[in-house]
Amino acid sequence: MKKCIGCGIGLQTTIATKPGFANKLENDYCLRCFRIKNYNDLIEQDLDQETFITNIKNILHNDPKPIFYYILDIFDLEGTRMLEIERLIANKEVVIVINKIDLIPKSVKLSKIRKYVTKIFATSKLANAKIILTASDSQKLITPFLNLVLKSPQNQYFIGASNVGKSSLINALMKANNLVPKILESKYFNTTLELIEIKLSSAVKIIDTPGIARNTSIAHIMKRADWQYCYFKKELRQYTFQLNSQQTIFFSGLAWFTFTSQTDTKQNFHVYVNKAIALHRTKQENAENYYRKNQALLVTPIMTDEGQNYHFKFSKSDIGKEFDISISGLGWINFIVQSEQEITFTIPLKNQNTLISLREPII
Repeated sequence: MKKCIGCGIGLQTTIATKPGFANKLENDYCLRCFRIKNYNDLIEQDLDQETFITNIKNILHNDPKPIFYYILDIFDLEGTRMLEIERLIANKEVVIVINKIDLIPKSVKLSKIRKYVTKIFATSKLANAKIILTASDSQKLITPFLNLVLKSPQNQYFIGASNVGKSSLINALMKANNLVPKILESKYFNTTLELIEIKLSSAVKIIDTPGIARNTSIAHIMKRADWQYCYFKKELRQYTFQLNSQQTIFFSGLAWFTFTSQTDTKQNFHVYVNKAIALHRTKQENAENYYRKNQALLVTPIMTDEGQNYHFKFSKSDIGKEFDISISGLGWINFIVQSEQEITFTIPLKNQNTLISLREPII
């Protein structure tokens, strides 16, 4: 098998998101190294979780004092956490990096987001980890992140799930540090781990790792051409609906939720989603007919004979409490329980693993 002369991995022409991809096997570089060499630009690639865990174990065995920057997506905190990885790195120096903060409405204070993230990790293996809030397109947020990275001479590993914006962050750090020389000057170290070493200065280096492939995002069941609806750069939009019992809200054709109450009480639902996702209200009895009738116009997977349902029930003891229900890769809804009720989410494809979870409100 021919190997990339930049990183040493075997070349392949089958899967563009996997390490070693090249347009032609005759090429000397994989696409990732080609982009680095010619454009100083990193691109996203991913590994399966089992392989990534093996890589982390090798790092822990070979590097006595690593620093891990654990990148998470604020838009999909639940879907981008990797609990097994958290367990492995818990006894090392870890910085939790909450990325894409610029997606959150500007009216929300960073202190509130930090408090929320701190509470999430308070009972985790990373309870004592430092937390950084950042965004690759925000110089104001990148600068303090860069200052932190430049303080340490240790090996600093950037890890995270695919599409959390890890490579974009590293690119932003290089740009913020006025990194001009090409970073691909010779073969990279430890190529069996598919790691890429990047020198930010003569004394500081960071190490990029492939992202962990994730299949809990709703993007996993979408056509790749439609991933723009899940991975985007514009601020989230809040939409508010006042629903009667047995009314349904569609997220384009990707998912829909139905509100069923034991009373006639109307209830407000705040929907946080990419502005490009079309929202539509209809009655529960018309939901499936609406989907099938408008399927050709919607961003959607193919409808099977029946979709997959996720049920959330709320009792008298929940009345007055506020919750979010998050759909990995799509957004979330926020509401205060007004009565005994049930909220049912439907994904129009069976046997898929989209993560839909109940949580305390993030905003």
